[in-house]
Amino acid sequence: MAVELGGISLQHLTDVHVRHDTRVVLHPVPGMSGDLSQILGRPSVKVGFCGIFYGDTATDDLNRLRSAYLEQEPLDFFTESVGEGFFTQVLILKLIVTQRAGYLNQFDYDCEVMEYIEPPEPVTVDPLSALDSDLIGEATDFIDDVQNALEQVSQLTDLIANIPSFGDPTTRLQDMLDGYEGLVSNSSDGMTALKDILDLF
Repeated sequence: MAVELGGISLQHLTDVHVRHDTRVVLHPVPGMSGDLSQILGRPSVKVGFCGIFYGDTATDDLNRLRSAYLEQEPLDFFTESVGEGFFTQVLILKLIVTQRAGYLNQFDYDCEVMEYIEPPEPVTVDPLSALDSDLIGEATDFIDDVQNALEQVSQLTDLIANIPSFGDPTTRLQDMLDGYEGLVSNSSDGMTALKDILDLF
C-alpha cells in the first residue's frame, strides 16, 4: 500500500491501522432496559502506521518526516489500496522513532495522523437584519421627537434665565404698616375731640 504524507513517500510500511469513532450520548431512563442513544456526529478519523527508513537516504527521509511533524501544519495525505485512492488533509499527532543497535542506516518509526477539518468562515451578522423596516422607522421617528423635545426644553430654560428681575415687592410693607398705624392713631384723637363737642349739647 502506497502512502504519501506531505510530499514524503512512505514506501516500507509494516503496519497500518485506521480508527473510526462515533459520538454517542447515552440517556438512562428509570425502569427501562437499556439506554436511549443520541448520535452527535463523529470525531476526526485517525490513521496510524509503522514503517522503516533504511539505506543511504534513511537519515534524509527521517529528517523530512520530523520537520513535517514539528511544523504542526495541515499536510496532504494520500493513500492507495486495492486500486482505490483516498485523499485528505491531516495533522501529525505523534511520531516515535527507534534505531536498533548495529543498524546504522535504518530507523523504525511509528506515526499517527488525524483528519483535519477546515474551520468555517466567520459569518458577519447584521444585528438589524431581523428587524422590520417599519419598526426601525418608528424608532427613528421617536428618537427625533425626543431630540426636538430636549431642544424646546433648552430654549425654555434660556427664556426663564433672561427674565428681568423686579426686586422684592415686600420691602415696602413695613413703611406702609407704619403709615397705617399713624393714621389710625390720628383718627382716634379726632374721634375724642368730636365726642367732647357732642357732650356740650
